[in-house]
Amino acid sequence: MTVGTYIPPHFRQDDPAGLAEVVENHPFAALVLADEQGQMPCVHLPFLRFGQRAQPETWRFESHLARANPVAEALADGCELPAILIFTGPDAYVSPRWYVDARETSVPTWNYQSVHVRGRVRLAGEGVPGWLDRHLHDLIDTHQARIGGDPFDWDHLPEKQIAGMKAAIVGIELLPDRIEGIEKLAQNKTATDRDGVIDGLHRRNDAECEAMADLMRSREP
Repeated sequence: MTVGTYIPPHFRQDDPAGLAEVVENHPFAALVLADEQGQMPCVHLPFLRFGQRAQPETWRFESHLARANPVAEALADGCELPAILIFTGPDAYVSPRWYVDARETSVPTWNYQSVHVRGRVRLAGEGVPGWLDRHLHDLIDTHQARIGGDPFDWDHLPEKQIAGMKAAIVGIELLPDRIEGIEKLAQNKTATDRDGVIDGLHRRNDAECEAMADLMRSREP
């Protein structure tokens, strides 16, 4: 039996653009391995997605981590392990007092957005000249562009420092076999109740709640 993520049908997100949006806007993800000892080593890392944006079946993910990290140790000597990569978008507590139609019959809940990528993870770039340099430049350029300003390059750093830092890290790659999107955005409520939740979130004057309210509004029919 293949075990996936439990997702009620009205909360399932299958649209490739929606999945890609979460990965691109929230690239700092949790990676959890299923090792042979059942220890489940895990790590939080920024990931790059490669492949055709509209074709999740072509996607692959790259990152890097310290060689001393137990995740890297679990993948040593060419080992390839099952893993799940979890990208998390906005989330927010929802008070039933914000509903209109279902105020008297509802309980508190939590709205959230997430993408689960299941596949196999392995070390990447070992013994491949230029792989780590290319990966690091791609990662820096991608996120430097998100914040604007001048590009960053490490050429001003001493070569010995750069060499030492690169020697202490190793690349990893995850090849997906299943990608599941979850968006719990009160889709099971009436339009009036959803409007009430959006208004309640805006009144919180909190950045995370504002992000959830904006996401809910963007998904309205």
